[in-house]
Amino acid sequence: MLKKVNFPCDLKNLSTKQLAELARDIREFMLENISQTGGHLASNLGVVELTIALHKFLDCPSDSLIWDVGHQCYAHKILTGRKHLFETLRQKNGLSGFPDPLESEYDLFKTGHASASISSAMGIAESNKRSGKKNRVVCVIGDGSFTGGLALSAINQIGYLQTKMTIVLNDNRMSIAENVGALSLYTRRIERTEIYQEVKKNIANLAQFCAFSGNQKCLKTVQKLKKTFKQVGTPGLLFEKLGIHYVGPVDGHSISEIICALREADNYPGPVLVHARTIKGFGYQFAQDQAEKFHGVSPFDLENGNSQKSSQTKSFTDIFGETILRLAKKNPKIIGITAAMPSGTGLNILANALPNQFFDVGICEDHAVAFAVGMAKNGFSPIVAIYSTFIQRAFDQIIHDVCLQNLPVIFALDRAGFVGEDGPTHHGVFDISFLRSIPNLIFLAPRDGAELAMMLEFALKLKKPVAIRYPRGSAENKVRKKTSDLKRIPIVLGKAELVRSGLKKVIISLGNQIEKALLMADGDSDCAVYNARFIKPLDMELISAISVADMAIILEENVKSGGFGSAILEELAKAGIKTEIKLIGVEDQFVEHGKAEILREEYLK
Repeated sequence: MLKKVNFPCDLKNLSTKQLAELARDIREFMLENISQTGGHLASNLGVVELTIALHKFLDCPSDSLIWDVGHQCYAHKILTGRKHLFETLRQKNGLSGFPDPLESEYDLFKTGHASASISSAMGIAESNKRSGKKNRVVCVIGDGSFTGGLALSAINQIGYLQTKMTIVLNDNRMSIAENVGALSLYTRRIERTEIYQEVKKNIANLAQFCAFSGNQKCLKTVQKLKKTFKQVGTPGLLFEKLGIHYVGPVDGHSISEIICALREADNYPGPVLVHARTIKGFGYQFAQDQAEKFHGVSPFDLENGNSQKSSQTKSFTDIFGETILRLAKKNPKIIGITAAMPSGTGLNILANALPNQFFDVGICEDHAVAFAVGMAKNGFSPIVAIYSTFIQRAFDQIIHDVCLQNLPVIFALDRAGFVGEDGPTHHGVFDISFLRSIPNLIFLAPRDGAELAMMLEFALKLKKPVAIRYPRGSAENKVRKKTSDLKRIPIVLGKAELVRSGLKKVIISLGNQIEKALLMADGDSDCAVYNARFIKPLDMELISAISVADMAIILEENVKSGGFGSAILEELAKAGIKTEIKLIGVEDQFVEHGKAEILREEYLK
């Protein structure tokens, strides 16, 4: 069936049976390809029928279809002319793992962060209204993204303005990890009650009896009762009170049910929420049973679900998780906080061992930071673990709530630098530039896992706002293998580590660039190599070392604009030092997707 379908128009004349066959083909196609390339698996397996139904009903690209986050858009890509490119998924110069308008007119926005789809869709719907356009506007948002403040702000205004658009809530009760929070529990509380289950069963039995007896008047009455019960006994009541018509819940794996719900939504004059229940990882048992593990995967064996990628070394994430647990066992006031990323940040280690010292606040980074502020004010030591790319979403709270008040909140910024195949929405190459400008913030970057552990202990003793950035991948110590220095130099505030002595040339490495720095210095006996350690405050002895050298090279995995090298140039300018300087970092551009090692070769020049 999939061979016959290349664009949404090819779906229009297919029967329900053929659409079901197409869904099976798409799943098989995705599994075969993602097992080779890696990618977001479980989230995409869960929305195959939903995607088919949307493209069967809508007339895209004339109608607007917006995907929240976008890591569930693979079936959408397959159905919109990109099937033949799917083997290039997330590869350099291949298909993006997220929607991308440069790839296709069917992708409206380049997305990768959660909770923005309703706002964007509302903007399109309101502008359509002012332009006299009748095009449909539909956004698809997961129940994890739905709890984000941005999504709730949009819901608030849509209900007030009565903007005509459809919100499809893809409810699989998962973000990357299992969802948390009152909204997520809302439906479960209703469904667990015996009275709900009993009334639901009795209405179904009554409808069946009326249909069997041929009493149409009775059947219509029961159907009205069933509809009313749905609104009262399900989340529908909440949305109806907010001014949004509710349809559902519908089986998100039934194409016909979804299409019926979309038709009902289309006939309503204002905003509608279609509530679709789906199963993350649907159709592949390993992904269904371990949805969090199979959210994002490297190449794996289809037969047993085991990853083909094996690593003998621990990652920075592993070291962070183990260190926090060790420290938290000694100090009950250490609190780990994350925004829907317990495994991704390594805080699952703390959560499993000391659940009372861990919080997952859901997809709301701004709340995570403001929440940490309250705990810090009361004498606790909160450690907020968030990916570098996502900490952007809490910039105001870091300035206004943490640093302005000089409160002891520690930020563990995982995935700093290049993250590889997830691409421009996920690379952590901006954090130095936007964080180093904030007063009171101490900012560090470790060269390896052992130094990360030292920095965490150091940060806790400071009782000040501290950010520590570290990359994805191996935390192996590559410095000791290349030098005779076998001892660890303690972390001292604002002091770099001299890894190798020399006078005529200085190479300053930040974080994971230390191996490259040592390779550059090989064969040059008069070249000094420093491990900077501190982005802020800067080591003024580094400035002195540069002042007497003929040349200095500064390496960082961040944009050059406002970055670490920029900070050093500012100090040199103040002191009137005119040593030749070469900055190695990312130019003023976004970095596309591809393997991190390839990106480093291309962008760090």
